[in-house]
Amino acid sequence: MLTLGAAGAGGSSMFMILIVVMFVGMYFLTIRPQKKQQQKRQEMLKAMNKGDKVVTLGGIKGVIASIDRDNKEVVVDCDGIYLTFDLNFIRRSTPADSAKKPAEKADDKATTEKVEAPAEKTETETKTTDAAETSEAPKTDDADTKKETK
Repeated sequence: MLTLGAAGAGGSSMFMILIVVMFVGMYFLTIRPQKKQQQKRQEMLKAMNKGDKVVTLGGIKGVIASIDRDNKEVVVDCDGIYLTFDLNFIRRSTPADSAKKPAEKADDKATTEKVEAPAEKTETETKTTDAAETSEAPKTDDADTKKETK
């Protein structure tokens, strides 16, 4: 009987180690990423300023008109309609500066491409393009001409 008791004690310690490993695994798989996400969200809320574009949890898009950090309220301008929300009701915030920069960069790229495009054509390409344009006569539909004659 002594051997059975000794084997039981060794099995229970292995069970306790398994439970501890499971708790450590749960911490790294669920609790820690959630804390990181909460910290990132708090940083986003602290970085919000007047003029930033926001999306609420309800899907309303607008621009921040004012922020009252003491009462944790934000006033959002939605196309002339001012709505007051709890600060925690904001899902996503885009700084006003970063929203304008990609549009400006796209405009600059389009302008440089337009300027460079005529310079890239060679004389032979220009001659073949001109010849193709003059050889093509404007085509009309027979149905259109029949309607006009009636």
